[in-house]
Amino acid sequence: MYNNYESKTQIDYFKILDRFLVDNSELEELSARLSTFNILGVLRVEQAEIRHSNILAWLLDPQGSHGMGQAFLRRVMSTILLENENIDIELTPAHVELMNMIDIEVMREWKNIDLIAFSPSNKWVLLVENKIKAGATKRQLLKYIEIVKKEFLDFTIIPVLLTLEADEAFEVAEDTGYISWSHAQLYPVANYVINQRKDRIPQDAKVFLEHYLVILRRLTMQDEQIINLCKEIYRKHKDAIDLIVEWGANSQFEAAAESFINDNPDLIPLYFGPRRLWCIPKKWEIILSPCSNRWKHLPKPYPIVCWFSFRQKVSKIGFVIEIGSMENSDERLRLVEAFIKEDFKVSKKALRPEAIYTRVHSVYRSFSDPDDQDDLRKCIDETWKKSQPQLESTTRIIENFDWEK
Repeated sequence: MYNNYESKTQIDYFKILDRFLVDNSELEELSARLSTFNILGVLRVEQAEIRHSNILAWLLDPQGSHGMGQAFLRRVMSTILLENENIDIELTPAHVELMNMIDIEVMREWKNIDLIAFSPSNKWVLLVENKIKAGATKRQLLKYIEIVKKEFLDFTIIPVLLTLEADEAFEVAEDTGYISWSHAQLYPVANYVINQRKDRIPQDAKVFLEHYLVILRRLTMQDEQIINLCKEIYRKHKDAIDLIVEWGANSQFEAAAESFINDNPDLIPLYFGPRRLWCIPKKWEIILSPCSNRWKHLPKPYPIVCWFSFRQKVSKIGFVIEIGSMENSDERLRLVEAFIKEDFKVSKKALRPEAIYTRVHSVYRSFSDPDDQDDLRKCIDETWKKSQPQLESTTRIIENFDWEK
């Protein structure tokens, strides 16, 4: 079944995957449940903050086409206040349940704030900053409160930091005066109100909301059947799943790196790996000659190269410009000194005759999801754009350097 040249480790990997894929009834059941049609899944809304904020704004608007009137907004606000009685806000859950909300206005991305809902007659403002992937900064949150205070004088402000799990943002919320609330807490409220008002909800909106509740359950891990299936599958096939997680995520980086190269024809790819993309600009190839060094995985080991690294454990993608080893150590030292003259920061070790590798530039960007190819590609693009001044300086060094033939 396996080729003779495959190592024992490779054969073990194949056997692990065979056991995982063949006669795995739990996996088949899980696949069937997850493949059920869901309009929000098709639109890839699951972890898109903007889309979730749009849906939430629609639900909070009493005039929305959902047919629930003021019920959703009323219950969300009263629940938030009830669950956070220690917050110093004059408005009480009882006030919210009894007040008339006929004049409610809801706005999205007003002055860059994710969502606000306000009542001119009752003089309160609900400020919601929604974070699913990225974290919120204290500076950002405080800025939004100040904006609302200036625009809504004498209004009671209810600032809410909405995240997947409330614990994720508790400290930053507490430090900035926000209420830490979560999609996990939102789900039971949404589920209750939607089911309570289902007779008033138009049929097309009802289907949409059913799909929204499914997404919320999955996003916040509140679907018990799926959770139990996942636990059973992991218990039986832990080695296979760990293998898939490690290498499956890497494949997304490879795909993102390949798309980057395809969109940048002035680059020459030297090596694609599960965690690295090595390349050089075509301008460099015209001048540089391959030299004997320790980059044995490269078909042409140039003295200067660029590479992108995928660091899954710390959720970062990096871009590096590096000088490798060269046959002529004196020439290498002159090259390092040329970079120093161009204000590149290098370590003192780089000036030693025995130096082999010298990073002259590195920059990193954080990603949220190792399985999100678009997110990984965005990080690659950002590190590349950030490094343009250093790339231009490196090109000048290469063009002006006295290369010994």
